[in-house]
Amino acid sequence: MEKMLGYMLSVVFDGIKYVIYNNPYVRIIRLGFHPMTLSVVAISTGFVVIYIPFRAINNRKQKMLLRKKIKEKLKQVCKNREKLEQDLISANQNSLCVQLDASELLQKLQNGSFTCLEVLRSYQAKALEITSEYNCVTEFILEAEEWAKELDEEAANSGKKGPLHGLPFSVKDNVGLIGYDSTVGITQFINQPAIEDAAMVVALKKLGAIPFCKTNVPQTNMSFGCSNPIWGLTKNPWDKERTPGGSTGGEACLIAAGGSPLGIGTDIGGSVRLPAAFCGIYSIKPTTFRFSAKGVKKVTIANVGITPVPGILARDSHTVATVTKLLLDNNHLQMCGDPDLLPIPWNEQVFIGKKKLRIGYYEDDGFFPTTPGIRRAIQIAKTTLEASGHELVPFVPPRVDYVLNSFISILTADQSRYLLQALSHDDIDPVLKPTLFLLSIPSVVKRLLQPLLSLFSTRLIPTYLGLGGNRIRESHQLWKEITKKNLYKEEFLSYWRKLELDLCIGPCFACPAPRSKDVAKLSPALSYTSLYNFLDFPVGIVPIDKETMEDQSKLNVDYNYYDLVCNLVKATTQGATGMPLAIQVIGLPYQEEMVLRGMKVLDTTIHQQLKS
Repeated sequence: MEKMLGYMLSVVFDGIKYVIYNNPYVRIIRLGFHPMTLSVVAISTGFVVIYIPFRAINNRKQKMLLRKKIKEKLKQVCKNREKLEQDLISANQNSLCVQLDASELLQKLQNGSFTCLEVLRSYQAKALEITSEYNCVTEFILEAEEWAKELDEEAANSGKKGPLHGLPFSVKDNVGLIGYDSTVGITQFINQPAIEDAAMVVALKKLGAIPFCKTNVPQTNMSFGCSNPIWGLTKNPWDKERTPGGSTGGEACLIAAGGSPLGIGTDIGGSVRLPAAFCGIYSIKPTTFRFSAKGVKKVTIANVGITPVPGILARDSHTVATVTKLLLDNNHLQMCGDPDLLPIPWNEQVFIGKKKLRIGYYEDDGFFPTTPGIRRAIQIAKTTLEASGHELVPFVPPRVDYVLNSFISILTADQSRYLLQALSHDDIDPVLKPTLFLLSIPSVVKRLLQPLLSLFSTRLIPTYLGLGGNRIRESHQLWKEITKKNLYKEEFLSYWRKLELDLCIGPCFACPAPRSKDVAKLSPALSYTSLYNFLDFPVGIVPIDKETMEDQSKLNVDYNYYDLVCNLVKATTQGATGMPLAIQVIGLPYQEEMVLRGMKVLDTTIHQQLKS
């Protein structure tokens, strides 16, 4: 290849020299130039003429190789799935297993009504059925059946059973499982299997649970959609035209549709909360280092200031609280060898707490307006908590536009070099293309275009200016930005303590689950979730109600703003009748027990109201 390139350069060089020295139409170019200068021009031109096509051909070749890689990977996955389907045809399955909530299922596993293998096979069959319709599972774990048999044998021989004995659980694509890829939706990570289980997986297995499948994510994990060139698009189980959320979208879809009782995801800007909210299930994002992130694949390797954290998803708040307690009790996570993990045990007194709570609430964050359905969900939660004897006080987060801009600037402080390198030869998912385009615009050009963009949408400005780390190009600028972030946290905490709050409730997003085709254009609405990654506060998600026809009517009348993104929110919410409406329950750092208490109160009271 090098010899061919050299030969081609020499031919082009000679041709250009001939044109320069013999063509009368370019004689004027030669006037006043030294022959050596003309030689340099000829060489440079020749290099450009050859280099650009050569790069294009090489890039195309790399893309073809990656597409072949995807094809081979999917062929193997399909083969494994077909084998699983055949095995399940002749195996015993119990449809009752997947109909029970996790606590009832665990009770039957403990008393021997169900075997681990029976429950596993029932969930495998259900997950196969669900993913054929919604495309949420990427790979099934081949060793899961062997683990289930081992647990059954151990229980029969010694009577020993862990607290999560035989409970199947699913894990997000980027959560490590020995022998399985964590692709993050990027082709170059195919055939790079994990060499160790993630700490969360190790801890859950020690408690007796069985990982049985991995679930889909958006390309790079940096989106609240759920599609990529390897595994395709995951659909929302309530409406196939809408997104299940991201980046833990596959998990939320599978759990909401009844294909898994428990899931493990990760959250850096809303990634376990948005999918839970959009799919109508429960989740918790903890404070950094309360759960271990060891063994979780990151696209941004060493980002500082904003740290991804593992989270838990389930169909009820009781399961989320039970699993959190088990992980924090008995030092299970401490045994995983993570030096960064904080040794803060579960505080039962905070979780049970008898005193009435003082809770802040807000219907919108003062930056991005919420739809009537979302506002109604907050009012339902407020009324429910007040009926339980708790005190609700108005609370509005300060300067959310600053937070969104700073959040994105810190995340892309390397000018997204590692992310762009990872995507260098990949086919780009349509959801990611607008982000990559904005990353490519120089800072000076962005500033020049800002007044024009402001005419169409002021709410796009924080995201638009933050992408690409254009305000942070040197280490001292990053340190300055993190200092400002810490000062904002002090301001926020001072406001919180002035109001003497125990918890706060607020929206998770500006609207119910948007249509998948609209995801790429709604990034400013991430202000609701990214705020609490910026602050590093624990947050839980509680489904409150569903979008009604009345909400739709009010949307058409009341939701009118002279803003491009708000207009898109209105358009994407039209037809969302029946979609879940959820809220965030926010607590102070390392107060996960308080957040879970608030979730339990809401969950219990709302269910009681529905029954009555």
